[in-house]
Amino acid sequence: MSVEESTEQAVEEPKYTPAQIKAATTKEAVLKALLDQVDKAYKDARADVQAMLDEQQRTTGGTKFEATLPDGTKVGDVRLSGGEKAAKITDEQAFVEWAHKTFPSEAITKLVRPVPARLDKGVQPRFVTLLLEQMTAAGVAQVHDAESGELFDVPGVEIKPSRARTHSVNFTRATKVKRAGRDLVADAWRSGILAPIVLPALAPPPPAATAAAAPQADESEAAA
Repeated sequence: MSVEESTEQAVEEPKYTPAQIKAATTKEAVLKALLDQVDKAYKDARADVQAMLDEQQRTTGGTKFEATLPDGTKVGDVRLSGGEKAAKITDEQAFVEWAHKTFPSEAITKLVRPVPARLDKGVQPRFVTLLLEQMTAAGVAQVHDAESGELFDVPGVEIKPSRARTHSVNFTRATKVKRAGRDLVADAWRSGILAPIVLPALAPPPPAATAAAAPQADESEAAA
């Protein structure tokens, strides 16, 4: 490398000024802090709404509720969806023993040879699936034998929640005379009428609370 080339590389100007870098890193740090707080505030708000809707549905039967701006403008609706229940094996030994006695043609018995040898009992997987589907559809831990006509209580099986109750927020769609619900929320935010509702939820915890919880050894928080 010549002396001229070395000199040219040494005096090359940085692409970004310190002020530009400072502005960019500050913007990211602020947005990161706000994003974390928004995420927490949203989860807290969603949990509150779920509890309210569950209680309202229990007392009134309602499952659909309007979402409006402070001035009464509708921006969407919130719909409650019921949880689901399914038959689940809670005591495998009791279930297998019952299946062996009640439906011996579907029983599986294997000899396991490690010392001491033992007999390992099971049930045909396809038959287990069929029984669980029948009990899920019936909503009770009982199965009906089509051949004998008997109704059996099934030990070791319970009807348990398989999916929790939840709710969804559905924004109104845009029409020729009305903006979409999301756009109306954005307009309301820019106008400032949502500040009394949203800003308190986004406020960081008081300094006293954060100071007590923060580790003394760390001076900064790593953000991914």
